[in-house]
Amino acid sequence: MIALKDSLETDFVERIRIIFSETGLLSKTKNFEFRPQQQEMAVAVAQALEDERHLVVEAGTGVGKSLAYLVPAILFALEQKKKAIISTQTINLQEQLLYKDIPILKKILPVEFEAALMKGRQNYLCPRRLERALQQSNELFTTSEQGELQQIAEWSRTTRDGSISDLPVEPDAKVWAQVCSEAHLCTAKTCGQQGGCFYHQARKRFFSAEVVVINHTLLFMLLGDPEEQEGRESGFLFPNDFIVFDEAHTLEQVASRQISRTVSQYGLRSTIQRLYNARTRKGLFTVTRDAAGVTLSAELVDEVDRFFHQVEERCDFGKGREFRVRQVDFSPDTITARLHALQARIAEVVKKTEDEFLKAELQELGRRIRDNRIGIAVFLEQGADHHVYWVEQTGKTAKFLSLNAAPVDIAPVLRRMLFRESCSCIMTSATLAVGRADLAYFRQRIGAEDAQPLHLGSPFDFPKQMKVFMCRKCLIRVGRSMKKLWPSGSHILSKRRRGVRLFFSPAIGACSRWPDGCSHFSWRTK
Repeated sequence: MIALKDSLETDFVERIRIIFSETGLLSKTKNFEFRPQQQEMAVAVAQALEDERHLVVEAGTGVGKSLAYLVPAILFALEQKKKAIISTQTINLQEQLLYKDIPILKKILPVEFEAALMKGRQNYLCPRRLERALQQSNELFTTSEQGELQQIAEWSRTTRDGSISDLPVEPDAKVWAQVCSEAHLCTAKTCGQQGGCFYHQARKRFFSAEVVVINHTLLFMLLGDPEEQEGRESGFLFPNDFIVFDEAHTLEQVASRQISRTVSQYGLRSTIQRLYNARTRKGLFTVTRDAAGVTLSAELVDEVDRFFHQVEERCDFGKGREFRVRQVDFSPDTITARLHALQARIAEVVKKTEDEFLKAELQELGRRIRDNRIGIAVFLEQGADHHVYWVEQTGKTAKFLSLNAAPVDIAPVLRRMLFRESCSCIMTSATLAVGRADLAYFRQRIGAEDAQPLHLGSPFDFPKQMKVFMCRKCLIRVGRSMKKLWPSGSHILSKRRRGVRLFFSPAIGACSRWPDGCSHFSWRTK
């Protein structure tokens, strides 16, 4: 049996090698150019999947990373009855995968498969919550908000997927929060059996698809605690799945953000105002006719603002938006007792309420109040071991604050979540090496020390395809403005076949592009 398994594994890897060869399936398609680096990456991905190992790949510009992992991932998922999760950081890459690369492979590969984009459930309209919101619109919404609610109701009759991205105009956050799908309100029992729930329709597509595309942030939200992942016999989100992280250079930052504890001033205010908003005199406590809850909620919003104001007075943000907190009881705790009182008030109202749906709404807000109360206490007491604590200004105008606590070292957490035995996690990006071909720095930072490293260069012939010009002091025209380059010899103009790119050093990065002839590009030396 062992010999047979080895034979099957070798056969799969060899098939992938042939597909990417100079005479293989891809080379026979229009506009495809054989690249040995792409073939090497595809073979390494196939081998890692078969061996249930972890792999880290840096592949330079032009390698064709997406096809190099998509082809082995799709074929392996189909043959082994597994699910391929492809996680990206940017929407641009998601769109490239879903609307370019995957449709191409559906035409080329001799197999049939389905791919689905996974969005967070709050992106979907819940018809049941919409119906209740319409029934209680006078108690929940202002006149203008009721008009927007009616527009959402009309849209719900024609939308194909019920996703917020399908709306012609972005809705008011308060209105959407009252009608979108939420974990404890839009469940398989309450909504899934009706057949008209957009989220549960999307969920069925996730489960039936062989390839699921997702973004890093949502993925880590769904992964949950390290303890949950350690308790799984196989897979990460689905039974028997595997993950491919593209744009993996952002993994550490995104994971740290999602695993951290955060209490948002804006989020806490919004939760309380869903119970009762003193400005509009609307909210769930208005629906339940609970005067004590109305009074407590109205007072608490002001008390929350005062608490965060006293926190802000103890911070020196300087020119940035973050302030590191190093001492216990950094600011007096004037709020957790009051949040506990609101939580208790919600529990009392729930006991008196016969409407099961209204009970669920109140209980969900009670959970959020509880989580915020615990988060504030942990922050002030610095009760989480081996964590760093900081205050951050949020929003476009830095009007609100958030309290944050994150592990000092994210590697042990990710090691338990992602790099377990009997699982396969593939990571790739164009920028992972940090000067070392074994990718040791990146692997250590994310807890992937045991993952196999692979460092691939670019197939581009830079000496033949690029000319480099250097100027010591010059002015350049970018749009309508003149910008002066720093007086050093490291500012690079790279002339390529299709145009000219300007790079600034020491932080090298493309800033603009002009067609050949440089008709929109002028510079002069002093």
